[in-house]
Amino acid sequence: MKAAAMTLVGLLACGGDPAEDPGGGSAPPPGTSADGWQSQFSADSARAACSGDEAAFASLPHVTVGSTTIYVGYTQASANNQDPVVARFDDGVQIWCQHHETQGPDGRAHAITWDGGDRAYVVYSVVGGGTDLEGKGGWFPSYAANGISGGGPKVSYVGMVDTSDGALVHGTFVISVKSDRKVNSHMPRAAATVLQDGGVEFLGASAHKPLDVDGRNAMTCTDYPFDSRYRFDPDLRAVRCADCTNCQSTMPCE
Repeated sequence: MKAAAMTLVGLLACGGDPAEDPGGGSAPPPGTSADGWQSQFSADSARAACSGDEAAFASLPHVTVGSTTIYVGYTQASANNQDPVVARFDDGVQIWCQHHETQGPDGRAHAITWDGGDRAYVVYSVVGGGTDLEGKGGWFPSYAANGISGGGPKVSYVGMVDTSDGALVHGTFVISVKSDRKVNSHMPRAAATVLQDGGVEFLGASAHKPLDVDGRNAMTCTDYPFDSRYRFDPDLRAVRCADCTNCQSTMPCE
């Protein structure tokens, strides 16, 4: 099967961060994708309901391999709540449609990365904890953990999805940490990249100091912006390295 080329769209700017770079740093460069992996990303996500036909999903980020397309976005669950949606269609027929969290916090799926195999990587955002995204065995397993307390900022989540049934198999939160050890926002800048060594790369932009590789402390940082890069094991259970504009991690990628 031949993977259709996807276009990267809607790159996210650092919400609330200065437009200029007073610290003089530069964003860590993205890694090189392994052969066959395609991706699509939207900073704003897009809306569709599982009850819709494939045409209703057309505006969502998606990847097509052969006759199969996987879409990601969100469903408007109520007037004030969104749930992430991930759906698979084969030859125009819906095979499955999943909401990986349906609790009170707002959740959206922004990006899909897939090579036509049995796993895909989805990048989400979620506002707050206490959802089904937690407890999936990832590097940072919940919205707030390891002595870091919660709150309401929007953070990122990287998940591995079983493409046969749409189940969320593994996943990790990616947050930033304020000086009072409370969660602060950390948004995605792109789809996940599956690297040539099999690792999974996440690029983000945080409103405060990003979490260091120990999962307990913030990186040592000097100034805005905070454009981060994390590289995880394929199952997202461990982080291999991390770095960030104007910051120093204890295990940099380069």
